[in-house]
Amino acid sequence: MESEAISVVNTEAIQKNYPAKIAELLNFIVVNASYLSSIDFRTVMKRSLFYACLLFSFQTSGQAITGLNFSHWYNPQNEVSLQLNLVRETNQWMVHYQLKSLAPGVERYTITWEKRLSFSSRDVLSVNEKDSVTVSNANQRKGQLIFAPSPKPWLLLAKVVNNETQKAWYYYQFMDPIYPTSGWLEDENGWISDHFATFKKRYTLSNQSGKIIYVSFYNREFSAPLPPFSEKAIPTDQFLFHDSTFKIAPGGSFIPKRIGLYLFQQDTVAADGFALRVLDESYPKLAKIDDLIWPLLFITTPDEFKQLVGAKGDKPKFDKVILDITRDKDRARNFMRSYFQRVELANRYFSSFKEGWKTDRGMIYTVFGVPDEVSKNQGNEVWYYRGTNSRFTFVKAGSIYDADNYVLLRDKRFMEAWYSTIDLWRKSRF
Repeated sequence: MESEAISVVNTEAIQKNYPAKIAELLNFIVVNASYLSSIDFRTVMKRSLFYACLLFSFQTSGQAITGLNFSHWYNPQNEVSLQLNLVRETNQWMVHYQLKSLAPGVERYTITWEKRLSFSSRDVLSVNEKDSVTVSNANQRKGQLIFAPSPKPWLLLAKVVNNETQKAWYYYQFMDPIYPTSGWLEDENGWISDHFATFKKRYTLSNQSGKIIYVSFYNREFSAPLPPFSEKAIPTDQFLFHDSTFKIAPGGSFIPKRIGLYLFQQDTVAADGFALRVLDESYPKLAKIDDLIWPLLFITTPDEFKQLVGAKGDKPKFDKVILDITRDKDRARNFMRSYFQRVELANRYFSSFKEGWKTDRGMIYTVFGVPDEVSKNQGNEVWYYRGTNSRFTFVKAGSIYDADNYVLLRDKRFMEAWYSTIDLWRKSRF
């Protein structure tokens, strides 16, 4: 009888030789053998194994990175965020991460690490390296993973899941064998995830090689970007001439005494190192009248901007120009609050060798806000805004000063969307 044949099925072998989900399904069939004996058991087993294998195929195949929407990377209202940073050393690759939750309770979130061989690959490869947590409190968790060097690039994909709601978000780090970063700064809270440092604050310089670090200082201001419809773009300098240099021992202190750009290198003739811009303690917020003027370049006429510059930090004169633009005190207050919240976020997300709002992505973010859709691949990043039906493409143009710098592909067709959005800003309708 079929029931006698069923009784000899080895449940331990099932658990040993099949993945958990498949084993669970097969064990259910075995445990309920007395019921299943009344029907065609072989048919049930064949169908069950088919569906189990189908389930297993979904477990080892995922959505390609190119098909994911990464708009949550730039949404300050997203309940959780994850920052990743690759440090490439000769004998190992280290990935720092920082998980932050908007509300207390970061323990609600888990990170699942996956390996992908390309942006278009659906094959999910397991990550066996240990996730070492270095800092954990109510709102954040910091840690690191260490990998053996690879001669070929690949992607480390992080899936962050809210264990209560099962909602998930994706982040990734491109693991590039020629990625230039070879060190990092720490403060009292460990690795600093921001791409900027604070004037006169004490930091510790860290690397894995134990070598002396050479620091180059650049006393240089960088230009604001041209509008997205401009027929030319401001070129990105691949090499700058430093104003001064000094050395720091590994594990030594770094207290920036001047505002500007700092480049940290183990070898000054190699294309390796990392750079940070040092700004005053209010950054990414802008607190001084003089600092507020330049970001207003995007929404003012040449004459209005000239008046703002001519105010020379005089608040009544500055306020008068803003009031003349908005034509109402309440609208003026709303405009200043909303606009400079955007500037602050642009600084937080896109700071580079220059202030975040001065980058191409920072400019588009300041004017248009959080994109509805963000798609990414190895060479570019595309933002889509439904309201204006605008699609902005940013092409990767990295250098030793910022390996993840992106430049906007400008086009005259953006003129209408730009000016209609600027008009809304001037009427304080944000």
